Amino acid sequence: MASAPKKSTLKHPSPTPRKSSEDIGEKQVCRSISIRMIRHSESQNNQVYRDARRIFKGGTPEFDLQGWIKYVDDRRSADPGLSAMGEVQAEKLAGYLEPHLRNQASSPVRFVVSPMKRTLLTILPTLTRLNEGSGGEACD
Repeated sequence: MASAPKKSTLKHPSPTPRKSSEDIGEKQVCRSISIRMIRHSESQNNQVYRDARRIFKGGTPEFDLQGWIKYVDDRRSADPGLSAMGEVQAEKLAGYLEPHLRNQASSPVRFVVSPMKRTLLTILPTLTRLNEGSGGEACD
């Protein structure tokens, strides 16, 4: 005969109650962790594919597949930089992130970034802006 399962005697710690804004003094800041996952800006390869579609009439009955393949193969890169649009996107990202990261409670701000050129070039404007106002201290 099977016995009934034993009741767990482990006690889970109760979560620490969050302080209301009334409990926190003006100069006291609650530390927090914020994680943001960001995809890289548009790469030069995206521009190559867009140009190839236009030049070789992609999506039409006149599509030149062989021309498209040669064009893409000759211009595509394994580690592309950013397209002109990608550079604009990286600057807009920096304009959004810099004030949000500067005003967050966690310090220092840390970044984990892929070593691919397009990801480094995407976060570079943000790092530059954060370093400009850091009084000479480099970002982590």
